[in-house]
Amino acid sequence: MTDTAVQTPRPGLRRLLMLPRAKKGHLILASVLSLVSAVLSLAPYVLIALIVSVLFGGAAMTEAEYGSMLRLAVLVGILAAVRYLLLFVSIMSSHLAAFDILYEIRSELCRHLGRLSMGYFSVRQSGRIKKILAEDVEELELFLAHHIPDIVTGVVQPLAVVICLMTFDWRLGLVALIPLPAAFMLHRLAFGGGESREIRSRYHDVLEDMNGCIVEYVRGMPVVKIFNQTTESFTALKAASDAYQHYLDKITRANAPAWAMFVVTTTSGLLFLLPFGLYFYYAGTVSFSTLVFFLVLGSSYMSPLLKLALMGGQLRHLMEGLFRVDAVMGEPEMPETTEPKKPEGYDVRFESVSFGYGRKEILKNVSLSLPQGGVYALVGPSGAGKSTLARLLTRMWDPASGRITIGGVDIRDMTFAGLMETVSFVFQETFVFSDTIRENIRMNKTDASDPEIMAAAEAAQCLDFISALPRGLDTLIGEGGEVHLSGGERQRLSLARVILKNAPIVVLDEATVFNDAENEARIQRAFSKLMASRTVVVIAHRLSTITDADAVLVIDEGELVQSGRHEELVAADGLYRNLWAAHTESLKWKFDTGGSSRGSETEENSAPEKLSPAAETVPAAEINPGSETEGRTC
Repeated sequence: MTDTAVQTPRPGLRRLLMLPRAKKGHLILASVLSLVSAVLSLAPYVLIALIVSVLFGGAAMTEAEYGSMLRLAVLVGILAAVRYLLLFVSIMSSHLAAFDILYEIRSELCRHLGRLSMGYFSVRQSGRIKKILAEDVEELELFLAHHIPDIVTGVVQPLAVVICLMTFDWRLGLVALIPLPAAFMLHRLAFGGGESREIRSRYHDVLEDMNGCIVEYVRGMPVVKIFNQTTESFTALKAASDAYQHYLDKITRANAPAWAMFVVTTTSGLLFLLPFGLYFYYAGTVSFSTLVFFLVLGSSYMSPLLKLALMGGQLRHLMEGLFRVDAVMGEPEMPETTEPKKPEGYDVRFESVSFGYGRKEILKNVSLSLPQGGVYALVGPSGAGKSTLARLLTRMWDPASGRITIGGVDIRDMTFAGLMETVSFVFQETFVFSDTIRENIRMNKTDASDPEIMAAAEAAQCLDFISALPRGLDTLIGEGGEVHLSGGERQRLSLARVILKNAPIVVLDEATVFNDAENEARIQRAFSKLMASRTVVVIAHRLSTITDADAVLVIDEGELVQSGRHEELVAADGLYRNLWAAHTESLKWKFDTGGSSRGSETEENSAPEKLSPAAETVPAAEINPGSETEGRTC
């Protein structure tokens, strides 16, 4: 059965502070420089206050005082320049550290995702994984590059300002502190409470749903247009967008009133300082320069607290994203052996294999033996378990019970790298990377030369469309590429990868389904020549393509119900004969063309060339069902 979900604890601030361990030195440097910069930011205000006290002192300035004023003015400029230089170095240091950390997190996520069971991806939308890998990780940059230095500034700068204000006049210093308690209470009201956490968690859920719907909607656009289902297909996306908007509005309505009051409070220092300052000034207990100093500096000293408050909401938001990153990293990987074994030969055996998705059992105690060098066809109704059976061979999942061996070695006792070198797989749904044709073909053999690549492309019938591309092998394909390949062209490109890889075991899951009859026939001929001495497993619905296979294995409802040569199975009573009858009957279909009917071509001249083994035919007796005590199982 597939893996169950892992319960991941929600991260706190301590978990966030663990992220920069690898780049601790850079972030400490950024924090120290940010601290010094914050202190230096007050120096110009103090110096300007001294200048104002001299200018408005009532007496005429002497030449010596005038020179002192000029020196103070120059010093103000120098301190300001030094402050911004330190701030620049701090920001550069924190950003370089942040980008390195994000790269490491994404690399680790990608490595981990590549080691998870396919069951993890089968129950999750690709949009959800994209959101975690791209958006949730990207938001960590805000904390690493900005929040850590800003926390230092946000704490040190107001504290330094308060000390400075108290030094100049303790009474006005206390007046300047009046809005502070109200600001803290309003901030707690705006962002506190379990309900807000629940809303934020649900917000991330609906955002993932919307991302998944967008990806599915875009990918399914050709089908939507062909069947004119624009309105109906848009319903799910609209529902996801409406749910996202609903929770966004809910968060805004919950936080906006208290947040607005908080912003007003943190910027209202002048509301208290101005009347008290004027009173003390007219009473003669505060100088004009001191009054100006308080009005300039004391009215805005809490602006860093505003940034800290914004940071608090952002921290809660990104911790929810970090929870999702940790949840992915907490998923159990497919176990890899520490004592790998190498197979002796490339025969394949399934021994009492059972498997299911969740509670739904797909394969039920399947046993079969595929001797090396033969071509074996898996056939059966849709959903019978054919593709699942083939994919178990590549360890996309592990069986719930039983085992699969290659050359007598359990595939779980092989390294992933060793298994991937042994088995090639061509999916029905092919994928191309955003790269050149050359790199897409040689992804399994990065040191392949151009002549080797072209030979594989020719065997897979790719030369016709490659030669027509703007830059041949150097043409960029995939998302954002120079050209977009058709389904058949992508499938032939995947076949070229397999041919170039030259693995001893090849699994073809409807590998030519998107190609026309002529190209399919040519590809079958190429495989007949290239697959000598290899073990080939073919999943096919076009039964005319596998009539010369060494053995046809019939799967129905997760069980192996028949096996043998095509001729034997057609002659025997059973599911295969019914499938073959339905196949041959479909070749007789005719289309009414308005009075002049044209029958379909006969099987002999319409069916693509049959896939036949180049090696010696394996006796059907070796493919018969039986128990392990009979020597050979099927």
